[in-house]
Amino acid sequence: MVSDAPALLLIAHGTRDPRGAEEMDVLLSQLRARHSAPVEHGWLEDFAEPSVDVAMARLVSQGVDRVVTVPFLNLGAGHAKTDVPNAVAPARADHPDVPIAHGRVLGLHAELFALARRRLDAVSPAQDRGDEVLVVTAAGSSDPDANADLAKAARFLAEGSGHRWAEHAFAGVTWPKIDVVLRRVAAAGARRVVLFSWSLLAGRLERSVSQAADRVAADTGLRVIDAGRFGPDPAVAEVVLDRYAEAIHGDVRMNCDLCAYRVPLPGLQGRLAAPSGGGTAEPDR
Repeated sequence: MVSDAPALLLIAHGTRDPRGAEEMDVLLSQLRARHSAPVEHGWLEDFAEPSVDVAMARLVSQGVDRVVTVPFLNLGAGHAKTDVPNAVAPARADHPDVPIAHGRVLGLHAELFALARRRLDAVSPAQDRGDEVLVVTAAGSSDPDANADLAKAARFLAEGSGHRWAEHAFAGVTWPKIDVVLRRVAAAGARRVVLFSWSLLAGRLERSVSQAADRVAADTGLRVIDAGRFGPDPAVAEVVLDRYAEAIHGDVRMNCDLCAYRVPLPGLQGRLAAPSGGGTAEPDR
């Protein structure tokens, strides 16, 4: 029996790394365990299967009458702004009787920051972070909006992790490249760096970052600790379902997604749900 809830169609970039495909399978299992309606995924790139149109046809064959598409992308770059809409448009045309609501990328979601802090906690003692450099990495894009979001992610993650030196770097396409950033911090006197990849699944660009870090470490003596990536964690599944719900019910927010008055942040828990207007007094920490 088909659920009354709309089906979920996850749209991802695609990867030649078999680890990424395996991680997607794990994530789909987590989503299907949490969501009452059918869940499918499609890849944008033609070297990965299934394509978006094939995935949409699978949903229709299961009898669904509504679909929500969610871009399974970390930042809102060109894939999110051009390629995903271009993939959704033919699905709409091929199935005009099945309404499609479209969600937004996972982006800078509060639950992703919480997961990133857990990844850091697993490899980096909190008491040693005063002298440790946090470097947050991503694949890289020609889109200034997405690149700036990674810079914000690095700073915001440091606000909660206790790091007081944070950088961001990219595998390619744009500046600053990871090797440049690591050599720069080594030249400035840093001795230890922890890397966190703002990526959802394993991929070749993420691997290239690790290889570049190994080369710089060998050249400079810089100690580089890898905190990994988000991966197919249950928290990621919850973020996907949150974007799904936004596409159906709307996105109610104030001037930001990550405001301390809306999200419990380390050291600022006292601000959660406190009045944010009508005065300038500092709330209790």
